[in-house]
Amino acid sequence: MLHYNKKILCFIISFLLLGITTIVNADHTYKTSIVKKVLPAVVEIHTEKLTNIGAGMQPQKRDGFRFRGQPEQPQGKMNPKKDPQHVGSGFVISSDGYILTNAHVINNIFDGGKIIVLFQSDKSYEANLINYDEDSDVALLKINNAEFGKVFEYLEWGETPELGQDVIAIGSPMGQSFTVTFGNVSSLNRFVPNAPPFVPFIQTDASINPGNSGGPLLNSSGELVGINTMIISGGSSAGSVGIGFAIDGEYVQKTVEQLKTLPIGDRIKRPYMGIMFRPVKQEDMDNYVYGIAAYVKEIVPDSPAAGILKVGDIILSMDGKLVKWRLLATWVKSKKIGDTANFIILRDGMEVPITFIMGAMKE
Repeated sequence: MLHYNKKILCFIISFLLLGITTIVNADHTYKTSIVKKVLPAVVEIHTEKLTNIGAGMQPQKRDGFRFRGQPEQPQGKMNPKKDPQHVGSGFVISSDGYILTNAHVINNIFDGGKIIVLFQSDKSYEANLINYDEDSDVALLKINNAEFGKVFEYLEWGETPELGQDVIAIGSPMGQSFTVTFGNVSSLNRFVPNAPPFVPFIQTDASINPGNSGGPLLNSSGELVGINTMIISGGSSAGSVGIGFAIDGEYVQKTVEQLKTLPIGDRIKRPYMGIMFRPVKQEDMDNYVYGIAAYVKEIVPDSPAAGILKVGDIILSMDGKLVKWRLLATWVKSKKIGDTANFIILRDGMEVPITFIMGAMKE
C-alpha cells in the first residue's frame, strides 16, 4: 500500500512539474513572438553636429533623475569638430516613416545637424526633424525615404495600461543596441520633478537606463502605451533601480497631431485657466479626503480665471468628474483652446456651478 501511494505521489509531482514547465514555455514563446513582431519598428538614434570639443570637460551632475534635460555643456578650450554620437532610441509610428523619440534625445541638433536612424536589420536612414515640443519632451522625425519609396513597419497605439499590467521596454541603453526588458505598470498619472505638471507619466519597474530615452513602452500585445523618458536612480548611480517613467501614450498621440500642423520650433499653444492651486488641507473643508479637490491659492491677472474664480475657492469637480488635484492640470491641458469646462466649486461653504472657457497661455 505504501509503495502504491508513493507511485501516486510521484505521478502527481511529475504532472505538476510538467504543467509548470508547459506554462513557462508558453509564456516564453508568447514573449518571443511579441518581441519579434515589434523589433523591426524600433530604431537607434544617432546625431551628427558641429560641437565644441575641448580638454577638461566635465559633465553636469544630475542627481536622482537621469537622461532628461539639456545637453552637457563642455568647459575648457574649444575646437570645432563633427561629432557623430549615439544619443538614444525611437520607434516608427507610420508606414511612411514617421518616428517618435524624446526631444532631449536630439536637442543638440535643434540648431542644425544630421539625424541617422538605425534599424535592427543594420539598415540606416537619414531622418528630418519635423517638429518638437520641449515642454512634453516629444520630438517627431520623418525618414527621408523619397528615393527609397519604402514602406516601414510601425507600432500600433494601445490604450493606457492598467496598474499591474505587464509591459515591455525596448531601446539601446548604455550603447547596448535593441535591449528588451520586461516589467509591470507600477503606477499611473505620476508627476515627476523637472517635468511640467500636465504631462502624465506611467511608472514601470521594467529596467530602463540612459540610452532607453525615446524608446517604446509596450503592452503584452505589442501595442504602444508610452515613451520611455526618465528614471530615478539611487544616489550617484546612473543605473536603474526599478523606478522608470514613460510619457503616457494617449497624451503623446494628441501632442503628435499638433506637431504635424505647426511650423518647426513653434510652441504648442495649450489651454490654461490662470490659477495656482494646491492640495486641500483638512482645515479647508468638511468631508476632507486626501488628494481630492484643489484649493485655489493664486489667480494670474488678466487670465481666463480672473473675475470668475477667487483665492480660497475649492474646485470639487470638472465636467462631472471628482477632481483629484494631481490630475487637474492634465485634465485642463486635455481640452482645446476655446473649449467649455463645467466646474463645481466650494465657495463660502456653498457649492457653486461655474462654466469656464479655456484660454490660451500667453508667451
